[in-house]
Amino acid sequence: MSNPVPQPAFQPGAPPPRKGPTAATRLVVISLLVVLVLGYLLALFLTRDIWSGREGTRAVFATQTGDGSPPPPNVMAQALNDVKARLAERGVSDAEIAAHGSNVVATFGGRDLDSDTLRNMFGPEETTTLYIRPLIQSMPAEAGTPPPRARPLPPPGPGSDPAELIAYEKELRQSTAQTFQVLAMQFQSTRCDEDDLLAGHDDPNLPLITCSTDGKTVYLLDRSILGGEDVQDATAGWDAQPGQHVVDLKFDDNATRTWADYTSVHVGTQTAFTLDTRVLSAPQVQEPIPGGRTQITGNFTADSARELADALNGGSSPVALSFESSADETLPATTFSKVLRVVVIAAGLGLALVVGGAVAYLARRT
Repeated sequence: MSNPVPQPAFQPGAPPPRKGPTAATRLVVISLLVVLVLGYLLALFLTRDIWSGREGTRAVFATQTGDGSPPPPNVMAQALNDVKARLAERGVSDAEIAAHGSNVVATFGGRDLDSDTLRNMFGPEETTTLYIRPLIQSMPAEAGTPPPRARPLPPPGPGSDPAELIAYEKELRQSTAQTFQVLAMQFQSTRCDEDDLLAGHDDPNLPLITCSTDGKTVYLLDRSILGGEDVQDATAGWDAQPGQHVVDLKFDDNATRTWADYTSVHVGTQTAFTLDTRVLSAPQVQEPIPGGRTQITGNFTADSARELADALNGGSSPVALSFESSADETLPATTFSKVLRVVVIAAGLGLALVVGGAVAYLARRT
């Protein structure tokens, strides 16, 4: 019996059989797909905030002019800049500042600034007005409350609005009558431990009766010769020669001439630097000071010298600002978030096409 003739594996002219991917290839493809999917899910998790509004804060600051009237547009614009600058000092660079009536409203991302921090932005340590006034007279402050008859003027009635209180303080402490000034100084000497209702509202074109920042001295000061806006630069430091903390400052061109003329005829007299009406320093003019540079000496600590330098650099503002309220708020997505959203969606569509193509390839070759 003859051996059977072996049959060919395929008929002539037929296409060769398809070879599917090996197990190793399938494992590699599946592993890459898993990595891509997990990576995309991780990206979605890390960018989850772009799908809804951001967490933010809405803070309201009230403005008040020297006479209690609503601030005009140019003053309101400066108040907006003041709030933006103070927030920037605290690391808030994305604040949106807007005027709502006589209030300044700031909205910004994050909720790290609490009410106390916002309130202290324009508290006593953050002064808003600075003037340089010649010193006319000073006397020690007295403890105790004066009897009602000792008041040079009758006080405003209970429930008076801020404008009335400011007007009363101006009439009491910014009079040009010398006899009245003596009585007002004696009366003010008993109030140096109280909050100053005139803070930030004193008229630089009138004399001023006020207290030192430590509440120990009462001053009668003349009209302002320079203001904070005239200071070009101020720095606090330690002067080794006298062995004390000092403040070095430089005036702008116009103020340089004013200061040179003033110091040349007032050698030996004292000049007070006031911040929100309180006297921070009253140094003595030692010699004529040309060139716009001068050094302020006094019983400074490192903190008080830095406080004066910061105030001089900050200049003055014609409007007082105070914190009113703050609340958590959901802010709209930023432009960057909107762009990132488009990128994430496009990446998702691309990933879906890759995964779909890979699954179809594996299914066909199996």
